[in-house]
Amino acid sequence: MTRVLVTGSSGFVGSAVCEALVARGLGVVGFDLNPSRFTSAPWAQAMDFVAGDMRDWNALEAVLADHDVTHIVHAAALTPDLERETTQPDLITEVNVLGSQRLMMAVAACRPRCRVLLLSSISVYGQAEPDAQGLFDEEATRPQPAALYGMTKYAAEMTLRRLADLHNIDLRIGRLGPLFGPWEHASGARDILSPHHQIAMAARRGGACVLPRNVAADWFYSRDAARKIVALAMEETVSHQLFNLGGGQVSTLVDWCEALRALIPGFAWTIDAGAPTIRYGYASDRPALATARLDAVIASQPISVMDAARDYLSWLDAFELLSEPLEKTT
Repeated sequence: MTRVLVTGSSGFVGSAVCEALVARGLGVVGFDLNPSRFTSAPWAQAMDFVAGDMRDWNALEAVLADHDVTHIVHAAALTPDLERETTQPDLITEVNVLGSQRLMMAVAACRPRCRVLLLSSISVYGQAEPDAQGLFDEEATRPQPAALYGMTKYAAEMTLRRLADLHNIDLRIGRLGPLFGPWEHASGARDILSPHHQIAMAARRGGACVLPRNVAADWFYSRDAARKIVALAMEETVSHQLFNLGGGQVSTLVDWCEALRALIPGFAWTIDAGAPTIRYGYASDRPALATARLDAVIASQPISVMDAARDYLSWLDAFELLSEPLEKTT
């Protein structure tokens, strides 16, 4: 039986991947510091969960030894803002690099025939020049990460590639583009939620929102992304180890605002770079990801902005409160 271990299973990407795995009828084991907030979701009730720390070799070895895992989707990571990058660089490195290394060594010791899909990030490209088509390409674009997150994700890629070669492990790497959609929440691992989430929350509460700029990107709807992640993990034969995982089409925050305005009458928005109410972590727009390599393996039609808005608002109807930060206790 196919059984998939998802690290970071209670986070944004991990939750979306668990949903997609359960939808395919696959066995799922989640591994995270804390259980999912979304315990009422059908996918959360259909999976097993093990609490553990990515930095803890013994915990990683135990979850692999105790469960008949055939595949791993490694989604656990810290995605810091500038403040955390400044104050907690050691924690970011320990989770993103050493945690990945320890997972791979646990696989080598306990489940060497396991297939591992490492979820990396568009951030590894950083300040690199795009290719002739204006895209970040897996081969033509040389990574030049500019911040600690991208640096640690790239270090994890290189480390796991070497360990996969040494231990003959089937490793695949997917560099994820910018995401938004269901299961995004303030988990503590992602310091800035997507502008789409921030805008949708403002619209539902009757507030106006001010964008920093148009922000054009190959925004990737989380349910689409999760289906492609799972398909890539399950595909028996691939001709490459590294794949970009992007939305396949460019949209803007203006497109998102207009879709929400059509669904939420009275919603107002504007653009003012000097006084935005929407927080976004990049001062300039990034090139889109080239996806021809992935499309050759997994063909699919991207969801439209309007359909994504309808689906996301429906999801918020059920889970809005769980997407917000937990109240701190003293």
